[in-house]
Amino acid sequence: MQLTDDAVGHPVLAVLEGTPCQFCADGRLTRACYKGNAAVVCDDCETPTAQVWKGPGVACI
Repeated sequence: MQLTDDAVGHPVLAVLEGTPCQFCADGRLTRACYKGNAAVVCDDCETPTAQVWKGPGVACI
């Protein structure tokens, strides 16, 4: 799945993107879809740190 343009611009996800993962020592947070929601997910352990439920301006395809 990919994020739509509206989801890519979500401010909470933008702030968290690129920050260190709080659940593992080596990962960084990247934008992804998690269970159909726009999210930031660790690139190493794949743990979602934040997700934005579907609503106006937020979608995954």
